[in-house]
Amino acid sequence: MQKYDTCARIKAERSKFEQETISRRRFISATGLSTAAILAGCSKMSTAPEKTAAAHKSPVNPPAGTQLVNNTETLATVATNSINTYDYSTLRANVESAINALGGLEDICPKGGTVGIKINLTGGQSSVEQAIKKFGLEPQDLYLTHPTIMQIVAELFKDAGAGRIIFVEAINDYETVNRYPYKDVIEYVGAELIDLNFKQPYNDFVEKSIPSPVSKFEKLTHHGILYDLDCFVSLPKMKRHYSAGITNAMKNMIGSTPKTAYNGGSGYRSDFHKSASGKGNYEGNKNLVRTIVDLNQIRPIHFAVCDGILTADNGEGPWNTGFTPIEHDTLVCSKDPVAADVISTLAMGYDPNADDKKGPFAAASLPGNFSGTDNYFRIAQEVGLGICDLDKIAVVDATVNTHVEKRG
Repeated sequence: MQKYDTCARIKAERSKFEQETISRRRFISATGLSTAAILAGCSKMSTAPEKTAAAHKSPVNPPAGTQLVNNTETLATVATNSINTYDYSTLRANVESAINALGGLEDICPKGGTVGIKINLTGGQSSVEQAIKKFGLEPQDLYLTHPTIMQIVAELFKDAGAGRIIFVEAINDYETVNRYPYKDVIEYVGAELIDLNFKQPYNDFVEKSIPSPVSKFEKLTHHGILYDLDCFVSLPKMKRHYSAGITNAMKNMIGSTPKTAYNGGSGYRSDFHKSASGKGNYEGNKNLVRTIVDLNQIRPIHFAVCDGILTADNGEGPWNTGFTPIEHDTLVCSKDPVAADVISTLAMGYDPNADDKKGPFAAASLPGNFSGTDNYFRIAQEVGLGICDLDKIAVVDATVNTHVEKRG
């Protein structure tokens, strides 16, 4: 098995980045595959908005990327990057360009504030070994949050004035954290890692009432740290999901719940996959996607970076039927998590505005036993979490070309 780089590698790449002169020229192009797909589906394309001195948004307010354009139209802004590498310098230039296109981070990150970053380390070490054996790829190139994206996002929030960075996840096992560069990155950027499965350093978990519940739950259980944050960030992979159809920024919130608090503390969250009526799989899937919406209601996301550079198709992990590597060569960033998920879905080649049980939410859209579900992007818009309608989303191409050769 490949030996992973450590802090020395990270420091070397950071030093290299600081010494390089990187072109910051932005360009709008319809020639790239991902950009072309987005252009084909969106009715609006804009240049980067001017940076405004907006007041800091409370974590319980609507996403900062959603803004009132006039009395009749709401507009969300999404920045995309056509990029085919995790090279530190190239990736940082592109993420920074996307953030600039969205007006910076100061409106969601107060000086000295605490930023929580939700990563996705789904599955366990056995799944990692299964993926490596089958595909010859590391898990961060298939279905886990990429450590380089973690590092860059944390650095950029620190540059914006954040005083404390906390990575959060309900961790399946620590072998993955320690064997791969996750621990090194967390230490290098001076961040913390809190396992959401355990109440420490608090006395207990918190029960949060849902303001406008759309699932079978009236309350949901969370770790207290999620409510001591000034800003909350989601870093998912762009993937399909065998119960939700699509998993990106909002679906990443399922992993914000402690496994010890559900299904009798067995380590699973099957309670989310069961309908109130006890009916079949579709009813359970309908409850799951509504639980995603409810989790986002009680702990809204302020910024999302959806990674489709290297990812996988046909499911959320190597345990799924037909799971296979795929390259979308795309990053999607937004302060509106609904819009981020919508444009990510479009970049994956699916209609994010499809009807219930249609498009990526249709049973036939996956090769296994997916029974279909409802379009939860629409439900999220209905409860005020962000924008689902494509004709109300402005897409900015924030690509920075640093002339890195395409892999292979």
